[in-house]
Amino acid sequence: MRLLAALLLHLYPQPWRRRYGDEVADLVAARPVRPRTLFDLAGGAADAWLHRRRIPGATPFRVPPGLALPFAAYTLVLLWTPGVSDATNLRGVWALAADHGSIAQRLAETATSLFVVAGVLGLLSLAPLATTAFPALLGSGTVTREAARRVLLSVLVATALAGVFFIVFHRLARSPAGPLGDAMAGGFVVPIMLALVLLAPTIAARAPGFAPDVRACGIQLALAAICTTLAWLAAGALLALGLAEASQGFLTAVAAGAVISIGMATLTARNVMRNSGKSAELAFVR
Repeated sequence: MRLLAALLLHLYPQPWRRRYGDEVADLVAARPVRPRTLFDLAGGAADAWLHRRRIPGATPFRVPPGLALPFAAYTLVLLWTPGVSDATNLRGVWALAADHGSIAQRLAETATSLFVVAGVLGLLSLAPLATTAFPALLGSGTVTREAARRVLLSVLVATALAGVFFIVFHRLARSPAGPLGDAMAGGFVVPIMLALVLLAPTIAARAPGFAPDVRACGIQLALAAICTTLAWLAAGALLALGLAEASQGFLTAVAAGAVISIGMATLTARNVMRNSGKSAELAFVR
């Protein structure tokens, strides 16, 4: 029972354990440990996590992008097929939306174009890194050859991964039906491509001399995130025109996909901008 109590104490947030851990451990050691004691400790751990910000010295809880982005990407793929790519819902909603004339067509074209722009911006965000790294391989750059070699390799790998994912997604997922499917497909492809691009600026941020390029990469990814958000607004307006023909499951999948899509694009850009600050600090120290 005392061993279980000690294990439960390790479930508390680290700031709580630093401040209160020894005191509570001494209190538990001085009294008999009963099932009610274990229940209270488990409940206290849950409460400590729920109110973590109130703990003195606690820092904001952040989920590492390396964990959040792959999970979000996997969820997006699952939401797309068979939830969103269901031909019955896509055709039914578009048939009703098309009754509004050119408005529906313009919304579909706007959403599709904005998603394309977001994807292009994501891939072009790697250009500043390559522009700095390539001359260094020839001995005329401002960074070391070893750093340039690593960054250029990461750019090639990131581009290849994004391209492979784009091809695999369209081969495995069922083809969207009609303009509505075309308008929303980019929302499930582009954020994952942006997340794959993250590999290159993350590696570049560790090498002095790439700080301005990482920041430029982050700015372009931020623009891609804005385009992704605007595209979803257009797709949402289009969906609203044919809302009566959409099933509850379809609407839930689209709404969840939109939230995750925008969140992924925003998190990717934010992470690169944060890395650009760290890269600048590293260059200043050296």
